[in-house]
Amino acid sequence: MELFDLYDQFGQKLNKKMKRGTTNNKGEYHRVVHIWILNNKNQYLIQQRNKSTDRYPYQWAPTAGAVISGETSLEAAQREVAEELGIEIEKEAFNFIDSLYVKDPKSNYIIDLFLIKRNIRLGSLNIDKIEVKDIAYKTKKQIIQMIENSEFWNFIRDLPDHDYFTILEKSTI
Repeated sequence: MELFDLYDQFGQKLNKKMKRGTTNNKGEYHRVVHIWILNNKNQYLIQQRNKSTDRYPYQWAPTAGAVISGETSLEAAQREVAEELGIEIEKEAFNFIDSLYVKDPKSNYIIDLFLIKRNIRLGSLNIDKIEVKDIAYKTKKQIIQMIENSEFWNFIRDLPDHDYFTILEKSTI
């Protein structure tokens, strides 16, 4: 059973936890991390989810996951990259971009967005086949096309209060 720490609308940790799969109360948020890896060809490393129980089963997305109780977002980001892609990346390579607050009917959450600038050879990755079906490099334009084709997690629809890719792209300059 996974537990998540809860936070208020200002990102301050509350003295409360929630179980994975449950709903939090109004004004409470749990944290998740999104990790984008950008190579020198301006392509993002994306992965296709491989579980029917995922929030967006079998769709493409950045490396992502929930922050487990007692973990920092940076620790969670590093753990998710290691678990899902099979690589260890030093903490200094994770550039924190922003925290995005998402009000969701099921569970409010805070996305802590990270960017790593690194050339990673796809063949060097040891992906977790339970979590990840496939990996690829795609440009922003290709990812937007994948969203339009319902192949990629639709952050444009799911995060209407945030210009997600603009926030991410500003950090690549």
